[in-house]
Amino acid sequence: MPGVLAVLSAVSGLVFPRTDALYGPAYIASITFALATPLAFLVVAPKSLFRQNRAFLWLYIATVVSAVCAAVTSGLLMSLGSPDGAAGDIGGFPIWLLSTGALVTVSLLAIKAWHREQAGPATTLRDLQRQERRTKHR
Repeated sequence: MPGVLAVLSAVSGLVFPRTDALYGPAYIASITFALATPLAFLVVAPKSLFRQNRAFLWLYIATVVSAVCAAVTSGLLMSLGSPDGAAGDIGGFPIWLLSTGALVTVSLLAIKAWHREQAGPATTLRDLQRQERRTKHR
């Protein structure tokens, strides 16, 4: 669910604001989906995962930061009022693109770390070493 919300944030900011009628609602949807992504992690992920998996915790923090950046830049682009007004802005859209791309990337990496934690017993040497390091640092 968090990955879907992050992708919906990117899609609503890239596809829909090309017309004047959908410019404002598209960025409102982008802000909503961006801020809902870290909240979805809180709802869906087990609470023990935040304590047990340090990589997931840091990826979650990066998701929160990139979601806030994406929401702020979406608000900046929405304040320009129309696609014609945004065409004169040099830095707003690239910053939005970077922050939304970071949101999608980091949320998908957090999902991958979450699924790796649930994968079960270690079967390779690398997994065994990783598991041993985790038990040492607890």
